[in-house]
Amino acid sequence: MVSKNHKNNQTFVPMFKSPELMAKVSGIGENTLRTLISERKVDYIQIGNRKLLTDQALWRWYEENKIQAEKGAI
Repeated sequence: MVSKNHKNNQTFVPMFKSPELMAKVSGIGENTLRTLISERKVDYIQIGNRKLLTDQALWRWYEENKIQAEKGAI
C-alpha cells in the first residue's frame, strides 16, 4: 500500500485507503473503521466490493464527534 521510491527517496501514500491501511495510519482500529463505514457515519467510496476512505473523511468525522475540553481545564 505505502511504497517507497528508492531512486528519489520519496514515500508514496495513496489518496484513498482501505480500512486496513487507514487503521495503521490513524491508530483507529480496523473493526471500528468498518463499523463506521457500515453505519454510514464516515464518508467513503465503493469500488466493487472495496470500500475506501480518505484522511479528510476521517478528520470530518472527528470534528463532528469530538468532545470539547472544558475551558480552563488545562
